[in-house]
Amino acid sequence: MLKTLDGALALLTHFTVRQPSWGVRELARHSGVHHAVVHRVLATFAANGFLVQDAQGRYALGLRWFELSQVTRKTFSPAEVVQPALEALARECGETVFLSWLDGDHGLCTDIAHSQHQLRFSIEVGQRFALDAGAHAKAMLAFQPEALRRRLGGGTPGLEARLAQIRADGWAYTCEESAATVAGLALPLFHRDSQAVVGSLAIAGPLQRLTPEAAPRCLQALRTARGTIGPVAGFMR
Repeated sequence: MLKTLDGALALLTHFTVRQPSWGVRELARHSGVHHAVVHRVLATFAANGFLVQDAQGRYALGLRWFELSQVTRKTFSPAEVVQPALEALARECGETVFLSWLDGDHGLCTDIAHSQHQLRFSIEVGQRFALDAGAHAKAMLAFQPEALRRRLGGGTPGLEARLAQIRADGWAYTCEESAATVAGLALPLFHRDSQAVVGSLAIAGPLQRLTPEAAPRCLQALRTARGTIGPVAGFMR
């Protein structure tokens, strides 16, 4: 029975902003599930208000999900997951950790957990920054459209090659770009529906501590933290 439930819930994950409705056979082809099974699952969800069917026979999410989302909003805050995860990461790596979002041609720091060391990287919630310097910035810029990358990079020699390497690696490490004697390590944050990069999760601290040799340990911790806060902060992977 649990296997059947798993399969039914998996079909629901195909309903996204980019693909909000499905026909039975269309979803069967896309999911690889037999069309008779898809029909039974969708009809059951529709009978319980979780899906609605239009005149063409296509299914879309029903208002029952909206009702449940209101319960979630009243009983749960993303900050209850995000801030503890950032603080745990800061303790593990010993450096300042911050979450930033892409806002036009700039990045914007929205959440932070400071290092307990007296000597630490200084950034504050609400602070804006350019996208062409620092791991926290380049982790976002590397995945933007080429026209935007070239415009914001201003023709800086070697920048495009560095951004290409970040895209290949899936992470960014920089030394003394956003501030003297400071190193940074960052992961891009991908929007859960469009897969566009919309932010970054970063660690920054004195180069003497956040060395290239220390980066692999912190990188794994970063990935773990991203996996924890992703489902509640609007991004994934």
